[in-house]
Formats: sequence, structure tokens, C-alpha cells
Amino acid sequence: MLRVLLTSLLVLAPLAAHANPQYQPMQEQSMQAPQVQSSQDVFSYSYLQVNRLSEHSDFFNDRSTGNGLRFSYGLASGVYLFGQWNQLDFSALPGHQVVTGVGVGAHQAYSPTTSFFISLEYLHDRLSSGILNGAMDKYWRVNYGFRRHIGSLFELDGSIFTDRNTNFGSRPFGEHLGIGLNMTKFGIMLAGEHTADGNRIEAYLNWYYR
Repeated sequence: MLRVLLTSLLVLAPLAAHANPQYQPMQEQSMQAPQVQSSQDVFSYSYLQVNRLSEHSDFFNDRSTGNGLRFSYGLASGVYLFGQWNQLDFSALPGHQVVTGVGVGAHQAYSPTTSFFISLEYLHDRLSSGILNGAMDKYWRVNYGFRRHIGSLFELDGSIFTDRNTNFGSRPFGEHLGIGLNMTKFGIMLAGEHTADGNRIEAYLNWYYR
């Protein structure tokens, strides 16, 4: 009953404004009132990252470690573009793998301390000639997660992701969780990932350039 009454008032208010001249100044004042602005995301998605990875793959039955770079550029619309490169050397197998990728994502502030994001990335994983004759794996990754401030210094990250059309170990579902320091211009994070093919530990340094 209350909802019907409120709806009726909203519908009849414009009609009453035209019928009653005294209503016009009030309407003009309401039109001039400042509008509420949408909250701005407290996190920057424009950064340059240097990382160190260590992962175990059940597909290769081996552990690989290496370094990498990641670059992300955030637009004013909440969209960001990114790319990455990593080279991982195997412990037992005679060679390495090089993983490159490009993608696009979108982010939005949920609260003054929390941001949500979603991204789509195309990845290319290539083995050196000594492993499976230099085979390649091309696949898509969909990632959905959050970033959250804990106090004034710490940051907590979490996400779930899926890798589609993978050849080097099936990864239909994965989880990512990281924690570290966010110092406005720089961030130091330690994160872990788990998938059906194995686990990954990652440490990285971010420079937020804008």
C-alpha cells in the first residue's frame, strides 16, 4: 500500500507542478541542487609490475621459476588495458616456458576501501625446443575479483578465474589470494594460486605511475 502511494505521488507531482504556478520556484530550486557524484575508485589500475614466480604443474610433473613484467594502463572510464611477459625455467626438464598475454578489464569502487574488477585476457604459452618439440598453448582467461584496503597500509586481493581451451594442464577453475603493503605510489604483494593443475606462489612490486 505504501509503495502504491509513493508511486502515485511521483507520477502526479509533475502534473501538479504545471497546474500550480507556486510550485515552479521549488522545482527550479531542486533542478539547481548539486547532484551526487559516483564514488571514485580508491585503487589505481595504472601500474608497472616486476614479479617473481614459482609454480608446480601436474601436467609437466615439474616446478618452474622465473621473473616477469606486467604493464597496466587505466582509462578514466574505469576500463584498463594490460599486458604481461614471464619466462619460467623448469627444475628437471631441459628448458623453459615463455608466457605472454594481453587483455582488457573493468573496475568499479564498491566502497571507499574496496574495488571490484573483471578482466578478459588472451595468453600464449610457448615451450623451448627441448620440451615437447617447442609446443605452444593459446588460451583465454576470465578473471573476477576484488582489492581491499585493510587499515591505511595493507591491501588484500582475491579473485577466481578460469582458463579456457588450455593444452598444458586443464585449469577450469582457480583461486588467487594475496596480501601486502600499498604505499600509494608503490605496492609489495605476496600471493598464492591454486588450480586443478597445481599451485603458484608469486611475489611482485608495483609502481603506480598515475
